Amino acid sequence: MKHFLSLTCLCLASSFLFSCEKEEVEPTLQATSVYEVRTAGCINFSYYNKLSGTVNFGTAKADKILVRFTDGLSLEARRQVLSRYPQFHSIEGEIALDSGILTVVRLVPNADCGDAERFGLKLLREGTVSYVTPFFNRTSADPEEPFTGLSNEFMVSIEPGKMAQLEQLIAQTRTSIVFSFSEEVHVLSADKNSSASILEILTLFNQQDFVSSAEPNLVYSFPTSEGSVNAQTSKKMNMAFWKAAKAEKKNKQR
Repeated sequence: MKHFLSLTCLCLASSFLFSCEKEEVEPTLQATSVYEVRTAGCINFSYYNKLSGTVNFGTAKADKILVRFTDGLSLEARRQVLSRYPQFHSIEGEIALDSGILTVVRLVPNADCGDAERFGLKLLREGTVSYVTPFFNRTSADPEEPFTGLSNEFMVSIEPGKMAQLEQLIAQTRTSIVFSFSEEVHVLSADKNSSASILEILTLFNQQDFVSSAEPNLVYSFPTSEGSVNAQTSKKMNMAFWKAAKAEKKNKQR
């Protein structure tokens, strides 16, 4: 982790999964971390999961990003912020999370991954923006496959009696607990003031002996004939560990 943090304010400068403030410097090829490697000019995003190894999301989808604004900011106020940037095309919709609302933002036609990266970097300098993340390109040619994005939330399962260690790690990473399924299963959130990008934070959590697993609350955007947003999260869809966590909570409430 010291290697990551030694990048100081160049941390993740090639990406807009930022966790620290940076100077007015455009993304560079040299400033990537080992979890974000450029492939033909685009970043390949991944993190380490202790149960499944390296999880590879591939490259960013150029025409759509997810933005977390200050709670209570109106749709029109969000649009005014976004309209200051030439990459902005429109607000496509909203996704409700336990930690707040993610705004789905569409970029102008013919935008590329570099446009999306620069747009995200600039948005994070806005006082009303706390988190920006990409959607990722499909991993197959199936037109029905949803596009995947990273929300600002992730679930952490810990060994019994290890809450004190979790609290220390939360303080170290400047993340926060959104809610808890049980004493061992918690949903956390990260933002631009966290110690690193959410992918590096996921990797760090997965490297701890007292952590059983750390999983992102992914956003799945399904194609629609009308072009509107049909997005669901891992939690809403009861996928994998999220389903198990809900079942555990329900059993304990009986």
